[in-house]
Amino acid sequence: MAGSPFFRITIPAYNRAYILEETISSIQAQTFTDWEVIVVDDGSTDNTKDVVETIGDRRVRYIYQHNAERSVARNNGADHAKGTYLLFLDSDDKYAPEHLDKLADFLKSKGTPVAMAFTSVCYLTENGLEKPEIPVMKDEGAFDYLLLQPITPSRVCIHRDIFKTFRFDPKIVIVEDLVLWVCIASEFPVYHLPEFTLYYRIHGGNSIDLSRDSYTSRLKGLFRLFNDKDYSAVSSLIPQAIKQHLLAECYFNIARHFEYIKNYKKMNRELWRSFSHKSGYRNKERLYMFLTHFRLTAGLLRKKL
Repeated sequence: MAGSPFFRITIPAYNRAYILEETISSIQAQTFTDWEVIVVDDGSTDNTKDVVETIGDRRVRYIYQHNAERSVARNNGADHAKGTYLLFLDSDDKYAPEHLDKLADFLKSKGTPVAMAFTSVCYLTENGLEKPEIPVMKDEGAFDYLLLQPITPSRVCIHRDIFKTFRFDPKIVIVEDLVLWVCIASEFPVYHLPEFTLYYRIHGGNSIDLSRDSYTSRLKGLFRLFNDKDYSAVSSLIPQAIKQHLLAECYFNIARHFEYIKNYKKMNRELWRSFSHKSGYRNKERLYMFLTHFRLTAGLLRKKL
């Protein structure tokens, strides 16, 4: 692939015109310049196209698709990619100026492998950058690490040949990234570059909103990973203890949603499901939720009597 860029960056965008220029500017500011960008407009109703076209950089391309969600948009961008490594930058995240430089040096030091690599991440908040504690992954522990640690697509870099075997699953919402990462780890090397060069923007659109039951969608994705024949080979590699942990986590957060909307009957049902999958998971919080509801119910009953 002579003449193709080292990095091809896909940005799936849906009604993010107000912030897209800032995201692309963080790529233009890179100290490493052998890259191209594909903005995949996922059926936006705002002026996303105009924003991209006014940037006036021949390395930045625009593709429109009818709204089909982010997995399809990322796959679409990868299908148009000619670079050696594929990156997937969310439309509200940013790269530190040295992000691509450090990634390129790291990959070249490994012999430009057919592999997946990911960096560490800073949180971009209203108060500035915050650096969380992120455990460094050991190369031999990649599979379990990717199941238990949240790795957003913006942190990840994948060799183009891997995408001939594994892609984002359009049937899965919310955990489509986790599913892809563990599928890759089942057959290809995975490396962690512990540099904090990705800025993940914290805002209402990506924080846990207890008014919405987003964890039910996560649960459905995990069920597909654990039980569907499409993933039987990968599922067989996942330790049962980790499956139970991930399911207990989902049921616990679904219970938090029902607590928020004051549906305590369903809250208790989900707490029990969480407990049945892993009895030692966040027991203090589960007990507190149950007892708080119990006291509220008992108080109402006393008033009625």
